[in-house]
Amino acid sequence: MIPLHLENGKLKQPARELESVGEYDVLVCGGGMAGFGAAVAAARKGCRTLLVERESMLGGLATAGLVNIPLDTCCGIGKEMLGNLDAVDGHWHRNSDPEKHKLILDRMLRASGADLLLVSHVVDAVLSGDEVRGVVVESKSGRQAILARRIVDATGDADIAHFAGAECFSGRLEDGKHQACSLEFRLGGVDWPKYLDSDLKRDDPSWIQLIQKAVGGGDLPYMIENHLNWVTHLPGRPQRCGMDELSFCISHSRNCDPLSARDLTRMYLEGREQADVFSKFIRKFIPGFDRSYLIDTGSLLGVRESRRIVGEYVLKTLDFSRANTFDDVIATTNHHYDLHNPDGPGNIKWAKELIDGKVCYVSSNGAKGSWEPPCGYENMTDGWGRTGKDRVFPNTPSDIPYRTLVPVKTENLLAAGRCLSSEFMAQAASRLVLTCLNMGQAAGTAMALSLRQNVVPRNIDVKELQRALIADGCDLGQNRRNVI
Repeated sequence: MIPLHLENGKLKQPARELESVGEYDVLVCGGGMAGFGAAVAAARKGCRTLLVERESMLGGLATAGLVNIPLDTCCGIGKEMLGNLDAVDGHWHRNSDPEKHKLILDRMLRASGADLLLVSHVVDAVLSGDEVRGVVVESKSGRQAILARRIVDATGDADIAHFAGAECFSGRLEDGKHQACSLEFRLGGVDWPKYLDSDLKRDDPSWIQLIQKAVGGGDLPYMIENHLNWVTHLPGRPQRCGMDELSFCISHSRNCDPLSARDLTRMYLEGREQADVFSKFIRKFIPGFDRSYLIDTGSLLGVRESRRIVGEYVLKTLDFSRANTFDDVIATTNHHYDLHNPDGPGNIKWAKELIDGKVCYVSSNGAKGSWEPPCGYENMTDGWGRTGKDRVFPNTPSDIPYRTLVPVKTENLLAAGRCLSSEFMAQAASRLVLTCLNMGQAAGTAMALSLRQNVVPRNIDVKELQRALIADGCDLGQNRRNVI
């Protein structure tokens, strides 16, 4: 109970004592793929571990968000996870069943020995000097404190780092704008073979021309998106019999603030309206979908980028286009520039960079996307500013160094997942489902190592961390070069 005491439009809250509901070796905040990887890794290393998640399930966007496309480097805990999904017919060609995925994550976490607290929001950090020593959570049990020797921030929004006063980036450097957000949806009753055999699939597979024509003719109310981003199957469900179930990524909200509850509300409402619009449009105009129906929308909005920590190293945009390697690599990614346009419809596969005093529109792999750079696709450069036949696009995975997980000042804290220390476009190249899981496994392993070595996480022996990750099946590029 809080007595009503308003002063200058603000309610004064009296001081109160908080119950401490436990003390752990490692506390992981956020139960998406990064947090899952961190908690399993730390628990398997013998740490008393607690994972706190605000939703009612693990997996984040891979489950609650219907992003059933676990892409990127498959190794370590991620490889084990996909194997477990295979065993229950929940994985096919890097498409997953979100419902089966929830159960697999539950089982793997429980088997690791980690503790779990769901439907609990972290609302503050507990500090002793510059050391994070715990968090405050709000739940049906009230407001409580949880203490820990080490904490992994896998919230996606760098919430723990923010609450602890750590320096953070947010949005695009020049204007603070964020990547577009998406609410995914699923359709059932699809005749998939009919679609595959259609002229549309052959001639306009991303629906670019179809959408342009539909907007111009009034069959779509506005340009929600100028192309189909991706469509996936629900494995283990009926297929090729007129009853296929598919997940769609095509809806987008822009000019968004994913750190505002008001704007998140706006995007959830907008996303459901867009799913209704697209489901009707698809039923009418897409071959094989004439008997399709809307199954559901994601219960979790697809936020691609918000806050990012300022770490001991800031991952650079040009690190990807130059295939830069790092002595402290803890994960790799096969992804590339993949920015969901903050300003308007389209997917951006290039970055505006100043190279040797010249403005260049840089591609990391030559992909075009659906938003053309001012110079035209033909004049996009490589990471050194070269054009035409002189361009060289790297074909090796990119490194993610340990220092991108380590905040510059705050101790006992590591970040993992899409809130890693990175430039705006570099983050857009390092945020896929398995990338986040692999960073999480590295963070959890690093926390266990720091406790064993009795040093703060920034001072661990990184070579020992790399040896441990490789022993646990992680891909640090060791088959392509000498890592340790």
